[in-house]
Amino acid sequence: MAKLYKQVRTLYNMHTDANTDRRINTLLSGLNSIVSAIAEMRNKDSDAHGVGANRISIDEHHARLFVNSAMTMADFIISVQQKQK
Repeated sequence: MAKLYKQVRTLYNMHTDANTDRRINTLLSGLNSIVSAIAEMRNKDSDAHGVGANRISIDEHHARLFVNSAMTMADFIISVQQKQK
């Protein structure tokens, strides 16, 4: 997932730089952490790789954070893509 996100960042020029407000750069850097955490949870704590009964359960509020973070990432990427059309 990190590899795909890197490709998206490159394709849509979503990199931090000196010409961008430092707060925006901080948010963009934070997106990397979100992608990394989502990928790790998907790979280790889901049925994606056959974990099955050994899956770690998470509280509902953490599940909501996971889902909402993924939706925010998707919405942001779509917004960037649409702006560049």
